[in-house]
Amino acid sequence: MGKRGNMTKEEMIGQIILEEYRMFSSVQNIGGRAFCQDDYDTFYIMRSAQHGIFGMGMLESYRRDIREAQMAGRNLAAEKYAWMMEVTDPVWFEEKLRAYLPKGSGRKMLLVERMTWVFMECYEGVKKRYPNMLASGRNPYDNREGASIQLYFSGELKTWSEATLLLACQDIISHLEERRNPVCMIYEKIMELYSCRKDLAEGRYSV
Repeated sequence: MGKRGNMTKEEMIGQIILEEYRMFSSVQNIGGRAFCQDDYDTFYIMRSAQHGIFGMGMLESYRRDIREAQMAGRNLAAEKYAWMMEVTDPVWFEEKLRAYLPKGSGRKMLLVERMTWVFMECYEGVKKRYPNMLASGRNPYDNREGASIQLYFSGELKTWSEATLLLACQDIISHLEERRNPVCMIYEKIMELYSCRKDLAEGRYSV
């Protein structure tokens, strides 16, 4: 169990997710409010599984990103979707969104590009291990019928600070050096958390 000061890693992740959900649930969509914006349980599972692969240093840095964004009146969840529209609707992005997004350095964008590439390589490993689980999910690369997994991931990375990206890269490298697939770790944690939720709903698990 990771711990920094008086806060455990689980407590840190919980605090981060609460702030993320406040931003996510307040995003104004062109087509109206999405049902997923009111589904905190699923949001928690997905975000907890992703954050769990990172160490306390990266999580603390990311929490600083969130706090600095809040102080500046920025919504990182809205910025993530804005960056995704650079691909899905480039004309709208250039006319309406780009001017409002923080400009990233060339070094930061290179980190985003390389980390996205590694993430997708790891995703391919998960697809080989769990082909049935991923068969009906979001398309990994094609954005013609909705944003792909690759685009979701790269869009989020562009909202992180360079310091957070560097720490995240270090954590990913550590997993790979230990022959652990970080994307597989995320999916396995999602399955574990969904299983726990199902057991709770059916009265087979007590806390």
